[in-house]
Amino acid sequence: MNRRESITVLIFLSLMSQILSMGCLGTPEEVSSIKTGLTEWVPDGKISNGEYTVEKDLGEMSLHFRVENDILYVGISAETHGWVAIGFGGGPGMKNTDIVIAYVLPNGTVEISDSYSAGFSGPHNPDTFLGGYDDILSYSGREDENGTVVEFSRPLNTGDKYDYPIPTGKSFRVIWAYGPTDDFQSMHIKAGHVYVTLEGEK
Repeated sequence: MNRRESITVLIFLSLMSQILSMGCLGTPEEVSSIKTGLTEWVPDGKISNGEYTVEKDLGEMSLHFRVENDILYVGISAETHGWVAIGFGGGPGMKNTDIVIAYVLPNGTVEISDSYSAGFSGPHNPDTFLGGYDDILSYSGREDENGTVVEFSRPLNTGDKYDYPIPTGKSFRVIWAYGPTDDFQSMHIKAGHVYVTLEGEK
């Protein structure tokens, strides 16, 4: 190594030392957040800024989505102290729809059901009742004077015949509803459907 090369290496090492001492590169987690523009998903019953990439504002209810490492992360917020529900695929109505229903009890306990509806208006029995599996990976919820928030995660493709394989890069049908009480059977207050397109990891 000649003198000029040695000086170049020393300058480079000096600059790197200054950058690291100022924390400009950050921890691996911080660098990842800068790269993706997202904050860490935490199932805490709070819809935080940067936690989701797709939002559907339905008035008294909102749906939030994020895809990472072939996992779907969902946040549901509704102006109710009863149950909230979301369904994937299927139709018309609830026919052949993969449905997740949840509610938060006054003591903070979250009840959640990975369900499937074979008929236009139900019933929406748990997948396990039908011979399938409970494929919800993690979940949490919170209830306050503003209503109910539930967050959960599941694989995009569970391999369970009672779960809809969630696509990325193309539109798919999502149904939504919320009810007045903490149970899985009472009639909804409002319901509808939207179409959602999710981006996969780049």
